[in-house]
Amino acid sequence: MVAQVGGPLGYDGGLMSIAPLPTPLQHLGGRRFSFYPPIRNLEHNEWLYRGATWSECVVANACSGEEVCIPRMFLGDVSHVDEPVMIVGLTRELAWRSGAIVPHERRVIEMPVPVNEAPARSGHLAPVINIRLEPPTELRFGKRMGVALLLGAVGLTIVAGIVRQIQGPQRGEVFRPYRGYLQLKPSDDYTSAIRKLGAPVIDRSRGADGRVYRLLGYRSMGYGARYFSVILMGSTAADGRYIGAVDSRGRLLDAVRFPDGSTSEWMLRSLPEF
Repeated sequence: MVAQVGGPLGYDGGLMSIAPLPTPLQHLGGRRFSFYPPIRNLEHNEWLYRGATWSECVVANACSGEEVCIPRMFLGDVSHVDEPVMIVGLTRELAWRSGAIVPHERRVIEMPVPVNEAPARSGHLAPVINIRLEPPTELRFGKRMGVALLLGAVGLTIVAGIVRQIQGPQRGEVFRPYRGYLQLKPSDDYTSAIRKLGAPVIDRSRGADGRVYRLLGYRSMGYGARYFSVILMGSTAADGRYIGAVDSRGRLLDAVRFPDGSTSEWMLRSLPEF
């Protein structure tokens, strides 16, 4: 049985069997607070708590005195700091429409409105922007070209690496210093040296004393493309025999060994200037 306490049915007392559950707003007392996000279509965002029912919380606008019923399901937390103003959170954005609070459906993207600041509104609706889900044809073509160029560069790098590995040994053989003088022996003279190595680029003769052959002299057969010179020694240019080879700077490359165990190294190191 329901007992009538007195007065009309409402949040200020009346026909009730059980008092509604308390809300966080009851602890605010007479202090002003603001909703966040602000309720749309209401200019001033300062409120005072008035009362509560089982399903709603009644608040009054501090400026206009207009009372508004906020469904409990939309009430959030209350801030612990009340400077400059106490903040009461809303679980979703609300709007005042046709004398009631309803959830606001956001159709266009807008920046959030600061607390205590009314959103700027114009007399006409915002234009609808056509959002393209696919990138433009030029952008897609550019991406495809970029991917193709990248794959081509990777392929060329791989092919170049394979070619270097294949040509590496061959290139080493090509640039390896030619040592044809190793074919020569102490018995080889000018004729046999030409038969084995070919005609020299430079052919000079000097005597042991630095002049042209007299009693003993040297003959230098220079192979410029191969960067070495074959040295013959004898009493004349015609009967000279192979004693060794030097490079383009006169450094010793090869020296023959005589039957007594000695070598021609000392002769090569004391060569006259050709």
